[in-house]
Amino acid sequence: MKIFFILLTLLQLSLFATEKKSSDDVDHVALAALLMKDGHYARAAETLNEADTTQKEFDFVMFYTLKGLIFTKQQLFKVANEQFYKAIEAGQSDPSIYLYIAQNNFKLRDYQGTIDALDKAGKLALAKPQLLALKAESYWKLEQKEQGLETLALVNKKFPEYYAVYKQRFNYFIEMELYQSALEDATVYLNHEKPNAKTYLSFVGALRKSGAVVKATKLAEVGNLEFPKSAEMTVMLAHLYLDQDMIHAAANLFEEASIEDPKYTKEAAEMLRRAREFTLALYKNAQLTDTKEKYKQRIAIYLEFGEYERVVATASALERAGLLEDENIRYALGYAYYMVGDFEESEKELRELTRPDLFEKATELRKNMEKCQNNPWECTL
Repeated sequence: MKIFFILLTLLQLSLFATEKKSSDDVDHVALAALLMKDGHYARAAETLNEADTTQKEFDFVMFYTLKGLIFTKQQLFKVANEQFYKAIEAGQSDPSIYLYIAQNNFKLRDYQGTIDALDKAGKLALAKPQLLALKAESYWKLEQKEQGLETLALVNKKFPEYYAVYKQRFNYFIEMELYQSALEDATVYLNHEKPNAKTYLSFVGALRKSGAVVKATKLAEVGNLEFPKSAEMTVMLAHLYLDQDMIHAAANLFEEASIEDPKYTKEAAEMLRRAREFTLALYKNAQLTDTKEKYKQRIAIYLEFGEYERVVATASALERAGLLEDENIRYALGYAYYMVGDFEESEKELRELTRPDLFEKATELRKNMEKCQNNPWECTL
């Protein structure tokens, strides 16, 4: 900022002057400024501490201002502001010092202090859209929403090409449940900036989280066209279709996403199962590399389509993979044996169950098996 460059100029002149003095007469303030310029903040702070503040006409304005700048760079925001105020008490009149104070206050979550400091900076606080945006955010944090929106409106008026303001206001509109206005601001921002897929996803995600599913879908469809290779964008759109019970559309998108990124293969197979696309579901399932996950999902697909003989046929593979330790899988196998009429093998699997809910289901199956054996016409396979 302005004040820092002024300080450097003055301090470099001061340091130049000290070179004419004896080697023992070091201007620690000037030296600290140069150390700070080179990013040596700790050394700069140590050097300042060596300064002789008892000297006649010692420049306390420069001393405290520089201390404040160093502490700010070290992210010691509270201490930094204490030094800035000491500089002001000593006679610092450059209003840009309040810009540092404002930003430090914001990082300290002192939002009223941020607003007060910006007000004291006068016209400087109106010179950059980022400073007005900071003030608007401070108002918002203080629940002074009207002032926050008015400040953003001022940004629009003074800096019509500062499109980041639309992104900021989008979040405000979402919080206020003004979803159409939020979508309009998102559209303006996305049309004028060069957003990446992550930015698109943040807008879509915010709309979806707030329950504006239709508007989120509209934006996601544009994003999916804009970033055809983004699996995350494809999956987001798929989830939005799921939110609206558009199972087949979601399944197709998950299949597309699995081509873009194999990590979505399992979800693609599951969605194709839900969409009752049996052949495609098995095809996607076959692409899984995790053997256990592949078999667990395959069993679910077989059961969904009544392919009980195929479940029974995988019994040995399930045992080799250690999947029968999962009682859900063991019950599924027992149920498949029951459905193909092999009651003896079904009982072998069912008797291993210990989980209360599955034990209860097994009891019902045993009752049906008994009916089938004693009174075939009552059998409910």
